[in-house]
Amino acid sequence: MESPNTASRCAHWQPAFETLLRTVNTSGPHGNLTDVREVLRSAITPDRPLVMLCPHADDGAITAACLLHEYAIRRGLPVIEVLVFAGERNVAAPWLNDKKKATVREAEFRLECNVLGAEAVCWDLDAYRSPGYAPSANDVDKIVDWFRTRRPGAVIIPPATDAHLAHRMTRALTSVGLVGADLKDTVILTGWTPWGPLAQPNAYFTYDGEAERTKEWAIHCHASQVLLTDYTEFCSHLGRAYAALTREWAEGHSLSGRAHRTDERFVGVELFQIETYDASRAADPIEADPVHVALKLLHECPSQAPSANLGRVVAVA
Repeated sequence: MESPNTASRCAHWQPAFETLLRTVNTSGPHGNLTDVREVLRSAITPDRPLVMLCPHADDGAITAACLLHEYAIRRGLPVIEVLVFAGERNVAAPWLNDKKKATVREAEFRLECNVLGAEAVCWDLDAYRSPGYAPSANDVDKIVDWFRTRRPGAVIIPPATDAHLAHRMTRALTSVGLVGADLKDTVILTGWTPWGPLAQPNAYFTYDGEAERTKEWAIHCHASQVLLTDYTEFCSHLGRAYAALTREWAEGHSLSGRAHRTDERFVGVELFQIETYDASRAADPIEADPVHVALKLLHECPSQAPSANLGRVVAVA
């Protein structure tokens, strides 16, 4: 931003310019990247799992397979993948009826969880067959009860800008669960998907060649989907592109809050965005992101659950 006397010194100044330039002030700080493992260090414990909310059966493998595998297998910590919408769509097998198609996708989901070392949970919500994926009363109760019982230390969800309505509804249902269970200290990670790239990624997870092969294996568990789109090749190229960009950020910007060279042994990167409570953004009447509305409720409202852990409020997008 220029000094206050910009208008008096500018030959082409228009009053609207001030409004246009001010939008940058509310768009967030200059981007620094944090190793997501630093954020999760105190969040994931034996009784506070890392949870991946998957709108569809293959979303966990595409978005965060390497991160999930790291915590489940290499660190031996609890990791849960939740299949939010179990159903028959996008199974190109006309010889199967809808029930069999849904069974195929659920089986592929459970196979992926076995590969990554995660616990498989299928919600099978009524919302799958509702206009706009609107949840039923039973769905809401099921979600809130699940969050109260499992108390995730961190959750991974799709972006608010995702083009797929089921993905955006998953984000909203996660917000319902967090508010309903009064989970003020749960870390919320928004992960990249092919249908909604992250607007301002601020966290990264580096992975090596072995982890990349695990991610490929996890994606190939979804044979019904790989036949339609080769997400294996797509994710490999994207992860390697992000790795190159992360190395560049390490040179010119700040990784983990300090300038340093990153580990040269990694071949790919999964990107995330960490959400933090922002009072100015939460107060915006046109803010449509349910996660930020949830953060406002959790931050400003007194606890409704006497036994709830009143901790910090952090979210990752």
